[in-house]
This record gives sequence, C-alpha cells and structure tokens, in this order.
Amino acid sequence: MDEAIRSKLHDLSEKIIDATDLIVKVLDAENPTTDEVISAHRTIAAVADEYAAIVTEIPESQRGHVERTTGRRVTDLRRQASKLPQKSAGQSVANASDVPAGGGWPFLLQRTPSKSIEPRRDAVNIKRGETPHLRVGGEIEAWCGTCAGLTEHHIFALVDGKPKQVICQGCNARHGFRVTPARSKDSPIVAATTAATYKPSRQEMEARKKEEERFALQKELAEATVVRPFVVRERYKAGEIVQHAEHGRGKIENVLRGSILVRFRTGLKSLSIM
Repeated sequence: MDEAIRSKLHDLSEKIIDATDLIVKVLDAENPTTDEVISAHRTIAAVADEYAAIVTEIPESQRGHVERTTGRRVTDLRRQASKLPQKSAGQSVANASDVPAGGGWPFLLQRTPSKSIEPRRDAVNIKRGETPHLRVGGEIEAWCGTCAGLTEHHIFALVDGKPKQVICQGCNARHGFRVTPARSKDSPIVAATTAATYKPSRQEMEARKKEEERFALQKELAEATVVRPFVVRERYKAGEIVQHAEHGRGKIENVLRGSILVRFRTGLKSLSIM
C-alpha cells in the first residue's frame, strides 16, 4: 500500500479514537448542551467523509482489507453515535391571528410530519433502484429478510459507489444490499431471511472482539477519576490508570521487574520504571 495512504489511515485511526472519546463524554453527561451534541455529530460526519475520500484512493485489490478493518471501525463509530441525543432545532407555529376566520387550520396542515414520511438527509428524491452519493457508515433504506421488510440500514461496504453490504439498525444483521425480497417459488420471506443470514469468519469475530475491548478500554480511561501521573522509580500495580506525558492515559496490565506493561489507546507499551 502506498505510504501516503498508509499515513492517512493512521491519522484517521487517531481521529476515530478521539471521536469515540467525544461520544463517550457526551453520552456520560447528565444534560449535554446543544453545541456539544452538534459538535459530536459534525466530528463523526467529518471522520466518515475522510474515510470515504481515502477509500477512493486505495487500489481495488487492497480496498477489501481496509473496509474490513477501518471501515468496520467507522461503522461502529456511527452506531455508537446513533445513541447520542437528537436536539431539535425548533419549528415555528402559527399565531392565533394567522388562523383563518371561521375555523382552524386543517389537522394535516397543523401536525408535524412523522419520521416515516420525512425524507432522509441522504436519500432525498431517490426512487427505488437508484443510488445517491453514498458513503460507508451512512444510512440507507434496504430490505431486511430477518425483519421481513424495508428498514433503516448502515452502509458497511461500497463497490463502484453502490452499496454492497449493509447492517440493519433493527436486528443488527449484516447482509447484501437489496430493496426487494429475494424471489422464491415456495417462500419469499424464508428465502430472503436465508440470504440475509451472515456467518462471520473467525478472523472477523476476533477483530470485532478486539474492537469491543478497545472501546471498553477507551470508556474506562475516559471515566477514570483516580489517575496517577507516570513517574519513574514509583511502585505500581496491575489495574491502575496512569497518565503518561507522551502516550496519555493507560491501564497497567502487568508489573514486571524493572518495567510495567500499559495498555494505551494506541496499543500495549512497556515502560521502564528503573
């Protein structure tokens, strides 16, 4: 892989970590401000946009690996972002003087449109079979065999700018993108469900487990209230959270003779205490 692209992916990885910390901070706040929520959403959107731009520069033969690693992290980031509070921007209403004489406005003109009839930001004026400008981690409506209907999905992989695999927001199943059920003479629903069933490989399961452990560590480090500054020649014990001048916060995993193993956001590092 080109060194420039490798450097961009490294920088993007750092931004994903920072964005994850930002999500944790907002979710843990008892009453986050509108600015904090908007800032979190904008940060996540910027990360997704940067990832989509990088993917276009990667040769197709190497794109699959990046989509399975960095792409999964971006998707997981957006999934965590879906838990953020949705701040309303407000909507003006008619004053009493604006109501027509002899009666009020018809109900259909007064009520706020339901979510089901409001166009999605990334799918305005899209007809069945058409695909808008999409990005990995974005949202799109697709057919889910498990849910037996059209539901909101996160885009997991793109091929030639078109969605290839999606993750259902309802049942969390990952499957190929389609807007209609699979055809079958016997049972269309069963056929669609079978087609939607996905069994991850051992490598993918291990990668997901590592990603979950990484997120749990990031949350633990962000929430820690007792943090020791790292100082050489001090005594430490496993489980303590330390603050390193270069690597930031980390959790001690093991204490050896003359050194300690600390798990930072960027990985496991050995620090000398002699």
